[in-house]
Amino acid sequence: MADATKVVSAVDKTYADIQSVKTRMTGVTGTLNQLKVAVATALPADASKGQQINVGFVRQELTKAKEAVAKFKEMVREAAENGGAAAGGLPNARRQMKDDKTRTLYERVGGDLNIETGVEIMFNKMLQDSRVRSYFEKNQRKMQQMRKKFFQFISGFFGGPALYDANNIKPAHYHMNITDYHFDALLDVFQASFLELGVHPDATKDAIAACGKIRKDVTTGCTVRMELAQKNMEKGKDGLFKR
Repeated sequence: MADATKVVSAVDKTYADIQSVKTRMTGVTGTLNQLKVAVATALPADASKGQQINVGFVRQELTKAKEAVAKFKEMVREAAENGGAAAGGLPNARRQMKDDKTRTLYERVGGDLNIETGVEIMFNKMLQDSRVRSYFEKNQRKMQQMRKKFFQFISGFFGGPALYDANNIKPAHYHMNITDYHFDALLDVFQASFLELGVHPDATKDAIAACGKIRKDVTTGCTVRMELAQKNMEKGKDGLFKR
């Protein structure tokens, strides 16, 4: 029994170390993205009309980012050395023990830190996924705005602070040609990202089910246009495909 307790304690410590590492990694990513936006904004199309880049500020922020990356690497090394071996036979013990369905979904997935990190993982995956990449591959400023809004919506939708008005979901997506195929792809990426993050499988499953409730709001615009096109074609008013 004592050995089992030690193993569970080791798993708990390793899990905490990993969460700390992921949080720091998210901070580093955010800093680098801010630098990209700052530099991209300062670079003018016409050098004679553009503003000057604050070189000192950029250097200072890059130095901070490098220091953060160094600390991040050290944390990864320590977590691997101190926790990896002890946790050996029970890789999922922490996840299996900690899902409390009496708590809000926001709490079950790990709160803001996990949601923010999960969104970062999701965006990295979506930019590599041919099914949805075109919806997310924008300029740096736009992608940063999308990340922020996605995080704010998920956080509030799961029971956390209400930072995004859910009534904006339908109008924001109405002009996009998002089908059920694309929405299902997004849910696939969401599931893979939060499981990779270490969120309990049951909490991840319930999160997917919750997100499924906004399917109609996200796909309505495309559905309406497809139905109108079908009706016009049946009435002979749509000559797009006529020879």
